[in-house]
Amino acid sequence: MVRFIGRSWSSVPGFARILLAVQGIVIVGLSAWIYNEYVNNQYLQIYLFRLLDGKGAMLAILGIGGVVATALVGILLKAGDVLGEIEDLSENVQARTDEPTTTVEKSTQMPSLRIVKREPKTEIGRLHGSLRRWKERSSSTE
Repeated sequence: MVRFIGRSWSSVPGFARILLAVQGIVIVGLSAWIYNEYVNNQYLQIYLFRLLDGKGAMLAILGIGGVVATALVGILLKAGDVLGEIEDLSENVQARTDEPTTTVEKSTQMPSLRIVKREPKTEIGRLHGSLRRWKERSSSTE
């Protein structure tokens, strides 16, 4: 399934899908046109040869650098999206752990356990709890 920064393709509005399709068609059409023009027009070939004379390696490096930079930005955006989701989950876990706990008082002579903090039941909640305890321990030693 194609995903766009936290969205699936099915959640993209219809006009945006049409706009993306039209843009793709225009890009492919212009690319085919400029390629055909380059192959059949010797003046354009000479112009581009003189324009790019000795700069081919630099353009190749810049092109590869652009692809790598685009990939890194995409990875960072995805990582930020994932971290945002984890932050939302941790806030939900924190909100659930801040709820007051009630103990049942019995009139029997048997001892009863008092629950101080309720442990979250999900994996993310356990991870968040262990990170919170580690942070508390590391800040108390400083």
